[in-house]
Amino acid sequence: MNEENTANWYESIPGGKCPKFEKFINTESKTVVVKEPQLQSRATDSRAQLRSLPLFHLFNFNTVVHTDEWDNQFKLIDYNHVSAEDADPSELSFPLVHFVTQEGIEEHGEEDLVRKLVERSINEENRYILVTDTVSPKTPSVTMKAGKSIVDEFGEITVKDYNHLSSVFLENYLDSKIPVVDSRNIFFHAASTIHYPQDAPSDSIEDIFDYNLAPSNSPVWEPVRIFLRLNLANIHDDYSEHIQEGLRSWIEDADTQRIADQILEVLQTCEYNYEQLEEYRQRPPEHR
Repeated sequence: MNEENTANWYESIPGGKCPKFEKFINTESKTVVVKEPQLQSRATDSRAQLRSLPLFHLFNFNTVVHTDEWDNQFKLIDYNHVSAEDADPSELSFPLVHFVTQEGIEEHGEEDLVRKLVERSINEENRYILVTDTVSPKTPSVTMKAGKSIVDEFGEITVKDYNHLSSVFLENYLDSKIPVVDSRNIFFHAASTIHYPQDAPSDSIEDIFDYNLAPSNSPVWEPVRIFLRLNLANIHDDYSEHIQEGLRSWIEDADTQRIADQILEVLQTCEYNYEQLEEYRQRPPEHR
């Protein structure tokens, strides 16, 4: 497959580039804990646990650590996934985003990983973003002070809230028509912001995935490219179920069946061929 060089999914957002990350989060601290209320216990039917990833990806944080349980290969955006189960904290490179719940830290073997990455981030002054379900993540078996969180122990750590960060970004950098109550995933709001001035569907998550009308510079083409790049068409029989499962990691509440069907429709139209997809994408909507 000969793949063309394509822009990052966010480069078509009107208004230019994002501010520096330090300015956006209003701190010079290199080690940041971000509370993400959507993260849930692994025993539950997790949904939208990766919804905050596109916001960090906008700032070129492309290496992400998370459990293999949240990865079925189908991705909304392209990033370097490092398995939390296999990660060696001494070999990982910064900047780094790490998704883990408090349960994952204490009960699924990520305590040492979190602890050592925090220490490296502070000592080396390199960016480490710990996305978790609490403002006070603890590493109880290795802490120097019983009952203290890593935030209590290390004064260099800044704590932020994802809901607040996403609201700030939406208010200052995007003009989305999708209600924030439907999603706080910046990817969908970026697509809506790009669609609206071009008279393309922009009012709902389901509508922006209408590939007959999506602008050629829309982010919604990215998951289709990733599907083809990973050659998933050759290794999975039930494409619809597989895509729906992947979408659930990114979407709080939407008709994943409808979105999966629209992705499958464009894949079938282009015969699972990257060159045909790019030719189709570049056509004016009235000729698709």
